[in-house]
Amino acid sequence: MLIGCILLMQEEKEVLALLSKLDLDNIHFADSPPEDAKQSVHLIASEGLEAYLPLADMVDISAEVQRLTKRLSKMQTEYEGLKARLNSPKFIEKAPKDVVRGVQDKAAEAEEKINLTKNRLAFLKSTVMLSQ
Repeated sequence: MLIGCILLMQEEKEVLALLSKLDLDNIHFADSPPEDAKQSVHLIASEGLEAYLPLADMVDISAEVQRLTKRLSKMQTEYEGLKARLNSPKFIEKAPKDVVRGVQDKAAEAEEKINLTKNRLAFLKSTVMLSQ
């Protein structure tokens, strides 16, 4: 099954390169993960079909860490503002329920984005440490 899948993918290599906007010469098929798998983004397309995208070749990791750190700081400031509004008895008492609910939804969404960004930063930082 795996060999058949690899052969099928090799037949469609040009289409895959076009759709993924990758250089045709940099698409390789193998029956095991690459040596630098821990320094790659790992995608699972389906059972038995996985892709590894080497971060070092695609992203300036230290610049991405700086960008995400700055973004995280802004998100945390916004989140703290939303939480301050929700912790204000005057706001809760005077604001319409739909407005309060909207602020609660924004706070929950902001918290989720903060957690995702923290996880991404941790991953990128561990990638930098692995490559040194």
